[in-house]
Amino acid sequence: MMRKLKLNEVLKVIKRYKVINANKNIFINGISDSSQEIKQGYLFACIKGISTDGHDFVNDAIKRGASVILSLKNMKVPENVALIIVKDTKECFYKIIDYFYSESKKGMKIFGITGTKGKTTVSYMIADIIKKTLKKQVTVIGTIAYKVGNKIYNSKNTTPSNLMIHKLLYYSHKKGIKNVVMEISSHALDQDRIRNIHLDVAVVTNVTRDHFDYHGNFKNYLNAKLKIINYLKPGGLLVVNLDDKNYKYFIEKAKEKKAKIITYSLKKEADIKIVKSEINIKRMVAQIKIKNRVYEIQSKLIGEHNLHNIMASIGATMNFTNTNKIINVINEFKGVKGRMEVIYNKNFTVIVDYAHNADSLKETLVALNKIKIGRLILMFGAGGNRDKGKRPVMGSIAERFADIVIVTSDNPRFEEPKSIINDILSGMKGNIRTYVIVDRKKAIYKAISLADKNDIVLLAGKGHEIYQEIKGKKYPFEDGKIALKAIKNLK
Repeated sequence: MMRKLKLNEVLKVIKRYKVINANKNIFINGISDSSQEIKQGYLFACIKGISTDGHDFVNDAIKRGASVILSLKNMKVPENVALIIVKDTKECFYKIIDYFYSESKKGMKIFGITGTKGKTTVSYMIADIIKKTLKKQVTVIGTIAYKVGNKIYNSKNTTPSNLMIHKLLYYSHKKGIKNVVMEISSHALDQDRIRNIHLDVAVVTNVTRDHFDYHGNFKNYLNAKLKIINYLKPGGLLVVNLDDKNYKYFIEKAKEKKAKIITYSLKKEADIKIVKSEINIKRMVAQIKIKNRVYEIQSKLIGEHNLHNIMASIGATMNFTNTNKIINVINEFKGVKGRMEVIYNKNFTVIVDYAHNADSLKETLVALNKIKIGRLILMFGAGGNRDKGKRPVMGSIAERFADIVIVTSDNPRFEEPKSIINDILSGMKGNIRTYVIVDRKKAIYKAISLADKNDIVLLAGKGHEIYQEIKGKKYPFEDGKIALKAIKNLK
């Protein structure tokens, strides 16, 4: 349970500090590093971020009722407010968060999933397996939403702040939920957002180019992903994809940590392996070998990459529940919103997918090429204020693996849409029919208008998102809904 702490207890956790105006017996009712979240009797931690400095918001925090300020420097505060001066507010705040929420973390089983692709689908599949085979509620923390049982909190990031993760664990504890499935992004690993969170299972789906706007290069990106092993509990489990060329780094680090390891693969000998498979636009049938026993899967998911996601989910849960029951759940699993989501499948097919970087776009297009009967019509763009280097690569991939391409806006953010589109076009040679339509709604209508019998229309990039971000504002926008309207109006 979340504690109501005396200042004296907090000081023992921090250890090295200078305190001003201190009544060490005053109670702290809550903690935050955002002045907007401060309530009466809260501790406010002044954290220096990339674009803001918490020290600039001390007066606002005090107005809202802060009774304790954690600061890097001396400053004027009212006599009834305690000022704690430390060398590193961020490090001290991690310790306070851990102590404040320590009771709620006891007995939690936490599954962490990282990787460039597949995190969301794997997390939802693991959650479904736990719910249906163990008859237990689950908390899911990830890109689409933060779900504590049936309660849904809006997701701002794939992995929230360290404080928010602890709050979600506290809400879970209050509801008696002991199983938590969490997507863990490279940003979160690099920024220590999962500090003091101990994983029972770490799943690594794959590591391919992404977020170079933040990490700078692949080495930094891979090193960030490798940090997930640091958070495994003693005797914890690593589930790793042998078809990913970077798997050896994770296995090597897991062995150093003396972790258990489960491997999976489409091609190589592994603990979990696809023996054979048949995939069409409606379903996948596969034989899967798990520890030398063969099971049959008949999944509603499509695309070869979903076989990887299925194997990852089995690997994460097979030590905790019955394998036959796991297979039954997978056979009934309906998929995740915006992840290779078939929204229309009559005389032609329309699919919405979150593929928003070069590797995920290639993987999706390759998977659809294997099952298409007619043409593959692709509509996509690229996000603004993100890795520019992937744009021409995405253009080249689109031209190589689609039959018709429509280049449009994604979330341009603060960039000019035409500039982003030009970056994409610079990677294309003009070998196939290509349309440039800046307005994404018009682009969706164009894609639907072009579709003939047996064609596949792929609307890529935004997936589950219900907005389009332009110049700092989020406008309501949902690829799937617009596509269904277009089908109704045009077809």
